[in-house]
Amino acid sequence: MREIVIAALERITKEKEDSKRFPTHVMYTELVNELGREIDPVLRKLWYDGKIKAGNTINDKYIELIPNNTANEQP
Repeated sequence: MREIVIAALERITKEKEDSKRFPTHVMYTELVNELGREIDPVLRKLWYDGKIKAGNTINDKYIELIPNNTANEQP
């Protein structure tokens, strides 16, 4: 399920970028409409692992993938 959520986040973000709609973050309702409420524990785990960031907007919550930062990793 984790991979499905990440793929959906990447796809929705890319669709927004391609159609030049900004901001490109994914709204929680967009994700729930596509995948259902069972994604909540997955989103919490992704946030805890530092894979996504999330926050509030006026009307909803947003979710954004955090790009991989390999510069800080030790060999």
